Amino acid sequence: MEVPKPSRNCFLSGRELLPGETFFSILLEEDEALVRRDFAGENWKEPPEKFVGWWKSTVQNINEKKVKLAPNEVLLNLFDKIRTNSGQVDLLYVLSLLLIRRRLFRYDREEEDENGQKTMFVYAIKENNTFEIPVAMPDLQRLEEIQNQLAELL
Repeated sequence: MEVPKPSRNCFLSGRELLPGETFFSILLEEDEALVRRDFAGENWKEPPEKFVGWWKSTVQNINEKKVKLAPNEVLLNLFDKIRTNSGQVDLLYVLSLLLIRRRLFRYDREEEDENGQKTMFVYAIKENNTFEIPVAMPDLQRLEEIQNQLAELL
């Protein structure tokens, strides 16, 4: 499954999201497909009960030069390093969502065990392998720390 691109409109109000404006996105699984919904900052409360992932972004100016992102191989190497050597489950989860967004991974499904712990299954296209990722959505403060940590690493 592929992550849909941003709509540039608030799902609740229908209002166009303006360059520089903060917005929130959620991914939901509906009828075995990923659905993306974008919300203006003022309309964001919290994600619904059943969601695949969510994140905070800023609307980019179409005419503005984009930030150069790390090459795919660097992201995949970082994923392997964190997956095998780190207790940072929330960082692994966020990086997995980034790899889905980059189309290096495909979201497969999510399962919940008898203790209520959710696991996301992602398919790594290049490796032809499926990984089990504990669902560990960080709070907003920790999410900003992870974004800064990834920016430094990449």
